[in-house]
Amino acid sequence: MNNWWFWFIIFFILFVIPAQRARRIMQAKIARNNRIKRKKGVFTMNELIKNYIGKEVIISTASSTGVTGTITKIEDNWIELEDKSGNKQIVNTDYISRIQEYPRNKKGKKKMVVA
Repeated sequence: MNNWWFWFIIFFILFVIPAQRARRIMQAKIARNNRIKRKKGVFTMNELIKNYIGKEVIISTASSTGVTGTITKIEDNWIELEDKSGNKQIVNTDYISRIQEYPRNKKGKKKMVVA
C-alpha cells in the first residue's frame, strides 16, 4: 500500500487525460458541424435564442464555463450579454451547449443554480 500514488498516477494517465481530450475533440466536431449546417441554412440557433432577448440567462459553453447575463442582441453567430454591472460580453453560438433562463422562486428571487 505504500505505492498507492504510483497506481493513482497510472490511472490518471491511462483514463482521465484521454477522456478529457476526447471530450474536447467531440466538442470541436460538434461546433464544426454546426457551422456547416448554418452555412447550408439547415440549422439556425439564432431563431431559438431570440426568445431569450431581454431575459437573464445562464449560458454553458463548450469549455463548460457558465456565463450569466441578460441577452441584449443577437447578430449572425454572436450573442451580446450584459451583466449586472453593465459589462458586455460576446459569445459565439457555435460553442454554446446549453442556454437556461435564470431560475427564480415564487417571490421572484433568484434560486441557487446547480449545473
